[in-house]
Amino acid sequence: MAKMRARAVGRPLVIGLVGLVSLAAPTRAQAAPVEASASVPHEPGATDGARDAAVDEARKLALEQALTTIREQVRVDEAAVAGILEHAQAWTAGYRILEVETAGQELRVRVEVEIDLPRLRKRVAVRSETVGGFRWGGASIEGCADVGEAQLSDPLRAYGIVADASPSSLTLELRCADQGQVSHTRVRAVSVTIAAKTEGDSSFEIAVDGRGFSNLAAEAQAAALDQAIAELADALAVEARGELELRVEQPWPAPRLRVLEGRLREAVIGVDRVELAGIAADGTAILRIAGGVELEGLGRQLQGLSFPGFGLVGLRVDSAHALRVRMQ
Repeated sequence: MAKMRARAVGRPLVIGLVGLVSLAAPTRAQAAPVEASASVPHEPGATDGARDAAVDEARKLALEQALTTIREQVRVDEAAVAGILEHAQAWTAGYRILEVETAGQELRVRVEVEIDLPRLRKRVAVRSETVGGFRWGGASIEGCADVGEAQLSDPLRAYGIVADASPSSLTLELRCADQGQVSHTRVRAVSVTIAAKTEGDSSFEIAVDGRGFSNLAAEAQAAALDQAIAELADALAVEARGELELRVEQPWPAPRLRVLEGRLREAVIGVDRVELAGIAADGTAILRIAGGVELEGLGRQLQGLSFPGFGLVGLRVDSAHALRVRMQ
């Protein structure tokens, strides 16, 4: 029985002259900065409240801008979009206040928000009928305020992890812990742990952690839970959707990796989609491959590919769902 443990921890941003308000920026390399501005009525003596309201509104507007961009790229699930906007705080947890100004009875702020666009796109895109996945087997929840099973099963279903007709089941154990106020800041930290267990045709255990930061414990918990669910979905994706991984050592310079992704999509029979899933601690790039190709077929076709200015050497099987190569 294989066991893995992943950690999703927000990356602190540098405090500037105007001031930093959030410590829970996305840790994924694909996070993109989105700027937005918002104005709210301002009364003398209530600057802090007006600023917080304007920041919240600007963060939501930045998220709406990101969703507009995604609408131009893929067909989206409107119910998923509505759910995302209801939890805008969790999706815009990493932000920086660029400007605060008052004009008469109005206060205006401009913020830069880090939004994980690939994950957001994946969350709202309309999916074709999923083959595989795991049947929802329930969840135990401890120490989490106002969290029900639907807040776990619904996003996992949207990610393609939960499927009603699967012969394998998925059960979760969720634990939340308020870590208290972060030293020398006004924010609180909340940690969550999700332990997943599958039974049936596919049986294994996985645990992931998430941490969130915000002025309010509820917002910090939401951010931590959102990160942990995304990490869990990534960890389960290979088993749930039959995806493969190609782990590329020494994946530099970066343009070579993009060439490799393109060649996999264009030249390898059975490959429908290739995306950069992440960078491992040792610098290895992890490419997630979806489609009808099997591991043996992928390896055989890789050996027949050529690339401008570089090659792939040391091709070997890394696991039942992964190949490893070195770029040179």
